[in-house]
Amino acid sequence: MKQDIQHHSRYVSEPNAIHKCMATYLEMFSNMPPEWYINSVYYSCNRKGFYPTRKDIAKLFVLYRPEWSGKALIQHGSGFFLI
Repeated sequence: MKQDIQHHSRYVSEPNAIHKCMATYLEMFSNMPPEWYINSVYYSCNRKGFYPTRKDIAKLFVLYRPEWSGKALIQHGSGFFLI
């Protein structure tokens, strides 16, 4: 457990965790659909103790991949939103 705390101490805030996770996934996997990135970052942040909404993550995603803006419908709970 102590090792996990030290590992996750590099994430100083929720926006920082979202950014670092998104950058990592975009670097490692270049051709996945937007919902894959958003869900992967969502679950990764949750494992680190941060609980962003998928909308928060989607806002960052379209900054990295503006070509997807307005083109993907994402589910969050029982609702949907367009990124």
